[in-house]
Amino acid sequence: MQKLTPFALTDVGRKRDHNEDAYVVAEEHALYVVCDGMGGHASGEVASRLTTEHMVGFFEEHGDTPQERLPYKARGAHTRAEALLSNAVQYANDRVYVEGMKDSKLEGMGTTLVAMLAQRDTFVLAHVGDSRIYRWYPGGELEQVTRDHSLLNHKIDAGELSTVEEIANFKQGNIIVRAVGLKDYVEPEVQTIARRPGDVFLMCSDGLSDMVDDWSMQNVLEVNADDLQEAAGCLVRMANDRGGKDNITVMLVRVDDEPAQAEEVTDPGGRTPFYVEDTKPSGVRVPEETLPVQQAVPPAAHRDFSGDFDADDAEPGFGGYAETTDPGLRDDDDDFDPLDRTDVSKPAFLDEDLPPDLRSTAEVPPPSVAVEVRSGTARVGASTGDRAAAPVSAPTRPSTRRRPSVIVEEPSIIVDDSLRKR
Repeated sequence: MQKLTPFALTDVGRKRDHNEDAYVVAEEHALYVVCDGMGGHASGEVASRLTTEHMVGFFEEHGDTPQERLPYKARGAHTRAEALLSNAVQYANDRVYVEGMKDSKLEGMGTTLVAMLAQRDTFVLAHVGDSRIYRWYPGGELEQVTRDHSLLNHKIDAGELSTVEEIANFKQGNIIVRAVGLKDYVEPEVQTIARRPGDVFLMCSDGLSDMVDDWSMQNVLEVNADDLQEAAGCLVRMANDRGGKDNITVMLVRVDDEPAQAEEVTDPGGRTPFYVEDTKPSGVRVPEETLPVQQAVPPAAHRDFSGDFDADDAEPGFGGYAETTDPGLRDDDDDFDPLDRTDVSKPAFLDEDLPPDLRSTAEVPPPSVAVEVRSGTARVGASTGDRAAAPVSAPTRPSTRRRPSVIVEEPSIIVDDSLRKR
């Protein structure tokens, strides 16, 4: 079941005598809007109020209109939802601009805007000006998902400001280059992001973002993620405590969707149950079949493992360490043939690969093999336990026979020759 939990709060601040911010929560359209009006006197308040009203009005009239029949061109819109939200902003811009032309007291009024339209699997965001949208996920970092349409960012993009010192010393950072209602046309910036259960969206005017840093906002959300009213109140109090130079508006929208149903699946080895989501992650190839635990990998055709002991030689129910020693392997074993690979009770040496002066008749028992089983994963490798001591009367033959350690993982098996004894 899909569910969104919103809460919004606005405050006049400590320096202004009236509130020019406005917001709307239109749950019937899954639409959420925050505006920060400007223009002096009461005109900013009018601009923000008109924008929220006309945004909702456009959705009521054109909510089901096909994309090709929407009244405005939506530059940069890739989906109908993006085009619809962009059209609503442009329609509100027209209405505010016309009202400003009709009344000299309202001339030059405008407003910033952030808007969010909820879809089944995504959120469509639109913004104009320097009001912001942040996204936070429990355990993660607070992320600003909109970029201010400010003079500062405009000069950075134009290459006029490039160093840290130039940016820090720029004195006109609060000037915006795009707003609703100032001209007869506005281009909102639209984008689509994924909808994830647990996400909390913070939409705010610059009365909050100018006073409270991102780290502090994240701390508030971490402590009050389950109480949006307390979180919003705390953010407003923090902005006022730090000066409250502007109106402050905070809107929080928490995604309370139930996660996808999961089914219990038994581990192929029959041990520990685990859970598999009923959907596959996009872009990830999931094999049709998985190999069972401890399935052996056939050796390469050019190698002979007949003299080796590995997991396949273990007895049923085998666990811990197994010593593969043969009391018949002695220095006086006259029948020993270092090249005889048919008798598995004798070690197999590649004696022909050794220089003549290094060849020896000494017999070295193969090392013991350890099998360790961890939660359905078997790791087979040479043991570091006790080994049969080589006879003192003869030097130990340096073996070039490589004994692979087999790492059996789910769902694939990896043969690793890097962990070997020479």
